[in-house]
Amino acid sequence: MRNLSDPGRNHIWRTLLVLLGVLVLGLPGMAQRVTVSEGITLRKDDYYQILGKYDNRYLVSTDNQYSLELTSMDEKMRIVWTKPLELDKRRSQVIGIVPQPDAIVVLYQYHRKGEFYLKAHRYDPNGILLDSITLSTYTESFYTPDSRMEVSEDKTKALVYQIEKQAWMEVQCIDLNALKQLWTARISIDAFSFFREFRTLIVDNTGKMHLVLELDNRRSKLDEHSLELIEYGPQMVSPLTRRVSLSDLLSRQITFTFDNVHQRLTGAGLEAERDKTRARGYFYFYISDDALDSFKLIRQSFPEEVLRRIGDATAVEEKSLEDMEIRKVLLRQDGGVVLFMEELRKYERNTAGQNFQFGPAGGRFIVDYYFEDIYVVSMGEDASLDWHAVLPKKQYSQDDDGLFSSFFTMTAPDQVRLIYNDEIAYENTVSAYQIDWKGEVVRNSILSTDYQKLKIIFREAVQTGVYELMVPSERSNKLKIVRIEF
Repeated sequence: MRNLSDPGRNHIWRTLLVLLGVLVLGLPGMAQRVTVSEGITLRKDDYYQILGKYDNRYLVSTDNQYSLELTSMDEKMRIVWTKPLELDKRRSQVIGIVPQPDAIVVLYQYHRKGEFYLKAHRYDPNGILLDSITLSTYTESFYTPDSRMEVSEDKTKALVYQIEKQAWMEVQCIDLNALKQLWTARISIDAFSFFREFRTLIVDNTGKMHLVLELDNRRSKLDEHSLELIEYGPQMVSPLTRRVSLSDLLSRQITFTFDNVHQRLTGAGLEAERDKTRARGYFYFYISDDALDSFKLIRQSFPEEVLRRIGDATAVEEKSLEDMEIRKVLLRQDGGVVLFMEELRKYERNTAGQNFQFGPAGGRFIVDYYFEDIYVVSMGEDASLDWHAVLPKKQYSQDDDGLFSSFFTMTAPDQVRLIYNDEIAYENTVSAYQIDWKGEVVRNSILSTDYQKLKIIFREAVQTGVYELMVPSERSNKLKIVRIEF
């Protein structure tokens, strides 16, 4: 992506960009350094992934149904080389690419003589093939398996799964270091209810699967509201199913992460009021890997001061907030959590009198996206509130699925930064809220995109160091990578 500069000197930087192909600068007085890469041309069906930093090189992959390419950039974000990664000659479908500290693992499937094969390749950072293995064969499929993948926090394990015949979930766990299959499982499901009740599928660092379903999350059956946990892993004979009660709690949203330090599943969500359109507060809980009796549910209402600052005209009267979502959950080393909530509104409207994309009313449908204030809460394992903060933000966009909105959470031992676009526009500034672990907040401007032909997507950013991140920019079919160093 791009950098910013003093407005009176923009013509100088534009000249340097043409001559050098990259841009390196920051706002006057700021400590960060911003470097922008050369552009990579994107085709309509291209998918890209920032893989990270390998020694003094930065890697990005681009793939579509016909090819997979690796691009290497130097420390000045200049493209050093781009090379194709050879899969099988037949049309191959990439399931996922996993960047490891010293290698890149590509999982893909392909078709040959009526059979589908799941295969893995390991490449070094120079794109040289180091290892290859066929992991499984699908002999009874009459269609391309819809394979999906989840990866463990430490990037050493992967789950690849498919839904078969609307009745089974076929799952296999792969050791990405040894490049071998650890285990397979076939789990019976009711497809009609499964997709409605499914909440998450997680693989922890040991290779254990955690499948979570949410049952009876309706006011009419609130006494029966519960979570169903299905677990399977190494040395287990069959999947283990457990039930956790959430009776008397109507959830508007619930999200999960696995705490690999304390070996437990952590859930966090928003508690609904009379219906699911408003949230009266938030909750979180822990489920240890060994016993259900360790289940601990913590519920908190939104303070009145927060309702006044974030809510609509009826928030205080209703004692609830509309349009809130949990965006991020950070696990503290002491067992506590930090919850990041964001106000999100979406409106669909029809503009009559247009001659394209007609809707039932004769006009064009337009979707407006509003990503606004952030509410951050830091709580201890004992339910104590250490600190909380409301961070003002206003982002508006139209017909873009909110792609350029929201924020990126950058963590360091002593602080966390929330980095975001001030406005969703071609000429824009980027800002960050810097929060230390005592809850002290400082807001800084980081860069300006004026005249730089950038449109930055912070929700796709990748942290490549304690104080370094890479973030993509998409504009006019050009992908640029912006490196920000603090």
